Amino acid sequence: MQRWLGRSLMAAALWVVSTASAWASGEHKVPDLRKDRPAKQAKAAYLLRIPLTLHVATVVDRPAFEPRRLERALKRANSSLRRYGIEVYVARVVLMPEGNAAVRHRKDRRRLAAFAPDDGTVHVFLVKTVELGSVLRADRGVRGLHWRYRGLLRKLRNREYLVVGGDAPSTTLVHELGHLFGLEHDDGRQNLMCSCREGPRQIFSASQGAQIRRGAAAFLLRARG
Repeated sequence: MQRWLGRSLMAAALWVVSTASAWASGEHKVPDLRKDRPAKQAKAAYLLRIPLTLHVATVVDRPAFEPRRLERALKRANSSLRRYGIEVYVARVVLMPEGNAAVRHRKDRRRLAAFAPDDGTVHVFLVKTVELGSVLRADRGVRGLHWRYRGLLRKLRNREYLVVGGDAPSTTLVHELGHLFGLEHDDGRQNLMCSCREGPRQIFSASQGAQIRRGAAAFLLRARG
């Protein structure tokens, strides 16, 4: 277990170091988001960098999510987002206590919110299984979800996070990021926001890209207070 965690955390550290080095080198500039222009063109004027906090669930003292699957998901997300001047990077990795590998009901989703403070990062929970279910409907297996608190409890105000299941394809993370930044589902099977997306080239439309850019800019503005 310790050997596995050492390799996993080292890999995560390399992601953090590589992005931090690029930042320090001046490759990425901090934008003035109040002057952000709509992303009507394929190439944005500057890069919006979105930090991720990864929460890795465990089962019998072992992580419930494969590092290789995570690496593919991150690469796939950035290959789609950079077209619109957005990049996500790993800022922090947290190992979850046992008992959080299966997200099935409302109580599970509410429990995860306690681990996702409004700290300026996108919280991503990497779990084994994800289902949508409640006392009123049967469970339905999904690959990921976007959760936002809509109640009145002050302690959970502004809580928001993503969940990616252990069997999710590489497009699930960027699909849920699309929801985070304001996109709804789309019916086009080659669109990244389609629940039944398929085909070798799944993309965002130009209008979706513009919305993602606005949503990412709004997220960074909220993060900076």
